[in-house]
Amino acid sequence: MICVLDTETTGLPNANWTRVMELGAVAMEPSGMEVAVFHSLIKPDVFDERADRALTYTGLTRENFLLAPYSDVVREEFSDWCSEHRIQQVWAYNRIFDETMLARSGFYLPWTGCIMRKAREQMPVRPKDPPLREAALYFLGYEPDVRHRALEDATVAAQVLSVLLRST
Repeated sequence: MICVLDTETTGLPNANWTRVMELGAVAMEPSGMEVAVFHSLIKPDVFDERADRALTYTGLTRENFLLAPYSDVVREEFSDWCSEHRIQQVWAYNRIFDETMLARSGFYLPWTGCIMRKAREQMPVRPKDPPLREAALYFLGYEPDVRHRALEDATVAAQVLSVLLRST
């Protein structure tokens, strides 16, 4: 079983105060059929005014996190979900980003690949990696309303990966 995940964070990985604040994942068959989803907000252990810019991108507010679990709880729940769905591969649209940020919170996963890099190999030559919106337009034929929310982004990324896996 394949897992495609996405995170939303309080900032960029180069700032040591940045934390994961949302995790979304899609479990899918190698054929691309979606089997299950996982979603959770995560209450960051560092969550000050530096996160305000990230909150504006997601549309979330500090109040959304009042009852959110901390990363250790989500890590255990996600591990159980991965076991339940027999996850053997973990993909992310921007693997380096998501892997770095999840490792900071103690999530160590059986990483398989980066959808963005795989998409770039099959798209017309371009100077940099394509954003998810562009890859979806190219491979899926529509431009999704990607709003920087983890589950929605993971769902679109899973659809892109499904097309990429069928074409190899």
